Amino acid sequence: MKPLFYVLAVVATGASGYFGWEVNKKHEQKIVERDELVARNQNLSKDITDQEVKKAASEEALKTAQGERALAEQGLKAAEAKFGEFERTRDEVVGLLEEQVAEEEKVKAVVGEFQKLFPNTELDDVPGIYDGLVDKQKKLTAEVETQSDVKSRLESDVAKNESEIKRIGDKITESKERVARNTFQATVTAVDSDWDMVSIGAGESSGLSIESRLLVMRGGLLLGKLDVTKVEANSAIADIVPSSLRPGVVLQRGDQVILEKTSAN
Repeated sequence: MKPLFYVLAVVATGASGYFGWEVNKKHEQKIVERDELVARNQNLSKDITDQEVKKAASEEALKTAQGERALAEQGLKAAEAKFGEFERTRDEVVGLLEEQVAEEEKVKAVVGEFQKLFPNTELDDVPGIYDGLVDKQKKLTAEVETQSDVKSRLESDVAKNESEIKRIGDKITESKERVARNTFQATVTAVDSDWDMVSIGAGESSGLSIESRLLVMRGGLLLGKLDVTKVEANSAIADIVPSSLRPGVVLQRGDQVILEKTSAN
């Protein structure tokens, strides 16, 4: 019985030692694992810190990059505006150059025409020739204006003369018609040039009166007018109306007289 107990005791002791050793071994393992976990935690914390630092640096770099990008975009816009302005300026310069080339071509054409007109003339002489042509043009213009004025005056005079000719023609026609209707006719029997008086071979019996005005005719041509101042039966005295006589006309015996106004008028 005792040996069995002893064996059991030995076994229990061995088992206790074994379990103790096993527990101790596991404890040590746990300690190693804890230390490893702590180390990993420390490394992880360090990595997290480093990442946070890197993140902050990255964010700062991002802000800086964004600021630089904004500045770059502003610079790009400014450059685009400058480029657009440059293109407009270039187009303007090209336009001006084209205009200048066109003007030069016109000048060449004018010079060519000028050299055709004046083959032996130098271009340096052009200003003087031009001034001479301008003066000549001014003179010709003045002459044309003068001739135009003269033409206008002549046309006005012609119109006036035509009007006067028509008026005189109408008067002549009227006189001829009056003469044609006039049945009274007498003869100047005497002329007193000193007193501008004439004697007429007709009187009251022919229808004359103090109010009568006579026309003096010679060869169908009107010479002047007479105002009757004295009437007798078969004779009458009349004053010559001086303003009515034609220039250079002197009344004489034998001139014919008729009434200026007849009863038909």
